[in-house]
Amino acid sequence: MILKQDLHIHTHCSCDSASAQIVDVLKAGQQLGFTHFGISDHLHTRFNLPDIEVARKEFLALGPVPGFHFGLEITCVTQWECEKIAKRDYASCFTYDLKGHPFQTMTPIDGIMYGGPANGPLLLDITAEEIERLGIEYIIGGVHKPNYTEQAPRSMINDFFNQMCFMLNHEFVDIIAHPWDGLPFWSGYKILSQDPKDLNFEAYRMIPSEYWDELAKLFIDNHKLAELNAASILNARFPEDIRHLYMNEMAAWREKGVKFTYGSDLHAAQYDTALTMRFNGLLQNYGFTKKDFYLPPLLKDIIKKKDELCN
Repeated sequence: MILKQDLHIHTHCSCDSASAQIVDVLKAGQQLGFTHFGISDHLHTRFNLPDIEVARKEFLALGPVPGFHFGLEITCVTQWECEKIAKRDYASCFTYDLKGHPFQTMTPIDGIMYGGPANGPLLLDITAEEIERLGIEYIIGGVHKPNYTEQAPRSMINDFFNQMCFMLNHEFVDIIAHPWDGLPFWSGYKILSQDPKDLNFEAYRMIPSEYWDELAKLFIDNHKLAELNAASILNARFPEDIRHLYMNEMAAWREKGVKFTYGSDLHAAQYDTALTMRFNGLLQNYGFTKKDFYLPPLLKDIIKKKDELCN
């Protein structure tokens, strides 16, 4: 089996629909024979920081387990929304009429989704001191929403590209989660629709080749890792031709020298072994081997220190 790691796993401590217990994640990783795997719950803004505190407490209660790590998936957000949330000045930002559909959220659990100034300064809402205090061993950076730009494919592509570039140049980030994931949703026809026909997967075809090239260069130059995300790539709504396009781009990154991690992006109560096995087969079809998967440099240093302490 190619896959010997899974660094992107959510637990019930994530602020979304994730529901797995940490002890069950541990058992699943051991049963699958993963050499290294870790939980990486969501931090959008520091509004979610108590969730990470709980996850850390539960993780530590299991004791030190070789190969089991404590990570974080952080969202690229804006300085504007972080300032709003810090001041608790966000109630007026959560009712927004989008093409005739009311959208309302009572708390900024996902950050502030709408109403901010377009293309404002970006931010990761955590400090180096908090990373050290919480024992975070690696950080996955993800684009989960636009920077208040126009709901149209080309503006979304530029927005997602800028956010990924920001994170690839950020000292905290080790891994970029699911590159370009969410693009069909945010450049779709109706944001609040649950109908797959409203997702604009054709947006993937509009990504300029120079964007793929520039991202590859930043991965290599800044020693960052690109995530191959099973939940995203094997999504049943993903058209087969677009999946093929995407995997060909990932294979092209590999040939340029980009290094990868694997993420199941688990949100269910139980680990989906079948998904990982299916993805393992897909990777083989596109020429991936065990040698293409790496650990973040910081995590390798932590593992070395742990081994020295044990010996």
